[in-house]
Amino acid sequence: MKLKEVAEIVFSFPEKATENNKIKKNVAVASCFKENNEITDMQDDATFLMDDNLIAQMGDVVIKRIQPQFVNYINNDCDYYIGQNLIVIRSNQNVNSKYLAYIIESNIKNLYTETTGSVLPAIKRKDLDEFDIGELPPKEKQKAIGELWWLNKERKKLYKKLLEKENQQLEYRLKTLTK
Repeated sequence: MKLKEVAEIVFSFPEKATENNKIKKNVAVASCFKENNEITDMQDDATFLMDDNLIAQMGDVVIKRIQPQFVNYINNDCDYYIGQNLIVIRSNQNVNSKYLAYIIESNIKNLYTETTGSVLPAIKRKDLDEFDIGELPPKEKQKAIGELWWLNKERKKLYKKLLEKENQQLEYRLKTLTK
């Protein structure tokens, strides 16, 4: 089954704003999307005209168009736009969006098949449209697989935060011991 059959694919290439139509909006650019589903530091931007199709929605799968290495899953309601050089994939009701995120991330290297002559690999619309997601398992199995993928991402984020807190605690103890 092809990705275009189960999802809407939106490439974010907003128009440049002119002096007459600049409106600041909260925008998530490519650098905001980190591995393990971390989304950071939105920007107020008036450089581009953003249409409503680029408003991030719960359930969206976001991929960097240039040098993609992972996907991000939008797990909550949002108040920001998807910035330039990003791709939004919105699954239809036949497929669980977390499952779709897992399938895409597991096969992300297959998304940019032709990189001859290019310094940075980039995803093309044809590659995404024709991306084979395989046969869909039953909805219950899709949900279970998607949740396992999601929980693993959340676990990695929590481990990272725990490590940071342990390092802070160790630094504090070392400073108090040396005083």
